[in-house]
Amino acid sequence: MTDGNSNAPACIRSLWQERFFESGRTLRAVSEGITDKWNHNFPSPDISNALAKAPFLIRTGRSGSFLYKQRTSPVSKKIENIEDQLFSDDLLGKFGRAFKTEIADLHLTFGRSGTCTAFLLRKILEKAIYLAFAKQGLEAKLEDKGKPGKLQGLDGMLDTAAREKIGGIPILLPKTAQSIKGIKFLGDTSAHNPLANVDMETIIPQMPYIITAYKELAERL
Repeated sequence: MTDGNSNAPACIRSLWQERFFESGRTLRAVSEGITDKWNHNFPSPDISNALAKAPFLIRTGRSGSFLYKQRTSPVSKKIENIEDQLFSDDLLGKFGRAFKTEIADLHLTFGRSGTCTAFLLRKILEKAIYLAFAKQGLEAKLEDKGKPGKLQGLDGMLDTAAREKIGGIPILLPKTAQSIKGIKFLGDTSAHNPLANVDMETIIPQMPYIITAYKELAERL
């Protein structure tokens, strides 16, 4: 069981925050969702009553076959706009199956956990740089000369990507590489500082630069 989710209304609010209600859900689906996540088995009338009173949900259909769907989104319009770009069909199509796991994880955490989001944004960035170099047979240029068999840190990878050109164009434009270094700090904080967390509000200002970098690298994959 999870603290703070010990009653039906609290569980329903948590499911809404996780975007469970983006599509219409039956009473049975909600009950199963609560049981699967928290191992609670609330009586159906309790769940039905909580659903009816939830101000963020709307009920459609007829008695016995009601569907419950979000009336309002649990995330801000700003985050929704960023998600439209970050998870666009064009970008995801160019990233391809190689990023399937990372993108799925990012979709789950974006807007919900700043710490997890920062870690995944950095991981995707590093992987995209490496694969862009590997596709051209240039991955050796990303090796740390002082540590044989090891890759450069993200700072070094960004600098190398800004220097290395294909067809006269840098793998990553220097301006983009410089602008995106903020995610290095956020990624370091999320991965290496056990006492610190990253807030989504800290990540949002970095997102235009991160998306630009993803788009530039996606053209090389």
